Amino acid sequence: MGMKLKKLRSILAGPTFTGGLLFFAAVAAFVWANVSPDTYNAVWNQPLTLNLGKHVEKALENGQVVEHVSYFMSIHLKSLQLFVSDLLMVIFFFSVGLELKGEFVAGKLSSFKKAILPIAAALGGMLAPAIIYHLFNHNAADIAEQGWGIPMATDIAFSLAVISLLAKRVPLSLKIFLMTLAVADDLGGIAVIAFFYTEHLNTGALAIAMIGVAFLFFSNMVNARTRWVYYVVGFVVVWTQILESGVHATIAGVLMGFAFPTNAGMLPKDYAAKAKKLLGKIEDKGHETIFRGMPDTETSDTYFELKQLTKYAESPLASVERTLAPWVALVVMPVFALANAGVNVSGDLSFTQAIATPVALGVGIGLLVGKPIGIFLFTLLFVKLGIGKLPEGVKWKHIFGMGIIAGMGFTVALFITELAFRTTDLSIREIAMNYTAEAKLAILLASVLAAILGYTFLYAISLKRKH
Repeated sequence: MGMKLKKLRSILAGPTFTGGLLFFAAVAAFVWANVSPDTYNAVWNQPLTLNLGKHVEKALENGQVVEHVSYFMSIHLKSLQLFVSDLLMVIFFFSVGLELKGEFVAGKLSSFKKAILPIAAALGGMLAPAIIYHLFNHNAADIAEQGWGIPMATDIAFSLAVISLLAKRVPLSLKIFLMTLAVADDLGGIAVIAFFYTEHLNTGALAIAMIGVAFLFFSNMVNARTRWVYYVVGFVVVWTQILESGVHATIAGVLMGFAFPTNAGMLPKDYAAKAKKLLGKIEDKGHETIFRGMPDTETSDTYFELKQLTKYAESPLASVERTLAPWVALVVMPVFALANAGVNVSGDLSFTQAIATPVALGVGIGLLVGKPIGIFLFTLLFVKLGIGKLPEGVKWKHIFGMGIIAGMGFTVALFITELAFRTTDLSIREIAMNYTAEAKLAILLASVLAAILGYTFLYAISLKRKH
């Protein structure tokens, strides 16, 4: 039973399942928005109040008994979609920050030699789509030109899900290359959000947030490993003040991730020695310590000591990242897809019209054409200059096929779409909503086509290699 449960968890946490779940959520949102657009909009875009702890007091007023209702806590949400964008996506970007720090400290970005080629490929894969989008929209007299950051993104979950289906047909080093590229791409996307999609700037709030960040980094430097310090300061100070500052709240998640401690509490040999002593105490007890399925107090205390020892020995960053990963993959990202992939094409915005607009063409062609061309050309340039070299077993045709798969923008692309066309100007609100719908539709279509074309291309060249 234990082995079956472990295997089930492995499947649920794998890129194929999580990518499939994300795709299902996106399709469900699209169908929902077109079958019942009113309910879709009502669920995600209507204001919402959550009242907790109802208390009723009766009072006599003008000879009549009147009930006064109060609540312990009332949470007012402008919309569920903003809740997803400003809170749930902070959790997503917190996990991204953890992953990035881990890669910089001891992973695929930890040395110049390991990192330079995937970073160069990511840079090319960001610049080329942005240029293509600009070519389609540079003459726009309104906010259309602000969408240049949309096709720059690569979706890690989707792209890894597709390439994992080709695990036996492409070199493992190609998957690692794509993972590193996608991580570097995330870093670029974070920079774009922070520097180019900030509507206003409250310097006072930003200063307070930076003091909070500095405190977290100082705590890290003095090896403070108590996690609640990072959570409390991160949420109460950094997140709230970043939200107030005008910089998007997701940047708070990234900063909190980078500030999280990485150091293990002890050397593996020291952990092994102490763990052996504790295990020896349990082993000496035998079966008589269990009564009706419950261990005695001394054995329970030993279990707890072993648990605490393990918790202290491991890296806090690695532990939190591992704990958070299934929640992000199985809850946060699918909910985000449900909230943002619902593009209605049954009304004024017809399907054929939507995909032929400059915004849609800039996004779609940017992802489908700009991504593979940018990735391939920058990889080629850095290899020819002698700055980097292709991973073992990877050919140029693999790089091109991987570049096509990297054209699956989805999560971050949809997120940037919401930021790019967000406006408080009522005179262009309808135009902005159309641009948002056009860009989202282009992202969905381009991501599906990138998956099909990239998979087919890499599958085809693997067959040729076998013959």
